[in-house]
Amino acid sequence: MGQLIDEFYTLSDEELYYRKLYEEGRSTVEYINLPSPVQEFARLEEKIVLSSSYYSSRIDESVIILKHPCYMPRYLHSHKFVELVYICRGEAEQSIEGQDEKLAQGDAAIIFPGYYHSIWSADEKTIALNFLISRDFFFSLDQRFSLSLRDKSFVIFSGNSLDDDVEEMLQQDRINDSLSMRFKEVLFERMILKIKRSGSLRSAMTGGERREVFRIMSYLEEHSKDATLTSFARDFGITEQYASRLIHEKTGLSFSQIVRKLRMEEACRLLRKDRLSCKQIAWMVGYSSPEHFSRTFKSYYRVSPEVWRERNSV
Repeated sequence: MGQLIDEFYTLSDEELYYRKLYEEGRSTVEYINLPSPVQEFARLEEKIVLSSSYYSSRIDESVIILKHPCYMPRYLHSHKFVELVYICRGEAEQSIEGQDEKLAQGDAAIIFPGYYHSIWSADEKTIALNFLISRDFFFSLDQRFSLSLRDKSFVIFSGNSLDDDVEEMLQQDRINDSLSMRFKEVLFERMILKIKRSGSLRSAMTGGERREVFRIMSYLEEHSKDATLTSFARDFGITEQYASRLIHEKTGLSFSQIVRKLRMEEACRLLRKDRLSCKQIAWMVGYSSPEHFSRTFKSYYRVSPEVWRERNSV
């Protein structure tokens, strides 16, 4: 094992906390350490969609590397990014969309955005690393190298030997200079090619119904500022009539309801964190008229943007 990988054998304060809970028989979801806004939603829903900013303040990173905490209670969640779980040592239990899988040393599980999963290990000798990969970066690799992976909900490859690649990536994490991210992208590219060529495909599941919902929502999240039913239909290669029916069948909402919801959520994010004027925020979320934005916001939240900001500023 490499020197930096070996450092993961030392349990973090978080892992020591979870070990104590495990020994006390309290290893359940309500004891997981989460930021308070996430925590409230998690307690309500018992599962959540997480963005990479939850894991790292460097939100422009296309590759983030973390150890999955030993003893951390099973927690059903999904991501807006691609996750690769690599078992450097030991074994872990992975559940993806209700399908249970045992992961052993050398196994690599690739889990695509929008699919609910959990991972668990109570073995202190297990080192399970999570690679959080931006959706655009991974999908560009999939297309460039004809990997044919992105139509799956998850894939698992066995028999990989990636320690040298992981060690190099951890070294770049430690250096953290202006070129480190470019190095990590190149190293991940090499790693995924090794997995595809040398690893043995052990298990896979196609995306099915949830993939179609995720494809629609991903498009609308990306284009909520300027999306129209016409542009959506054009980009999906379908008629507007079919586009309208498809969106409602898959999501239970109309096109305009989804776009309004996404714009309002983005407006709240900007109101809470940035000292921007309502006129600026209106333009940033897709409204040419500040008055139209204010009327829509008040209709949606029952208070004006200014009052909402006063109540929810951080």
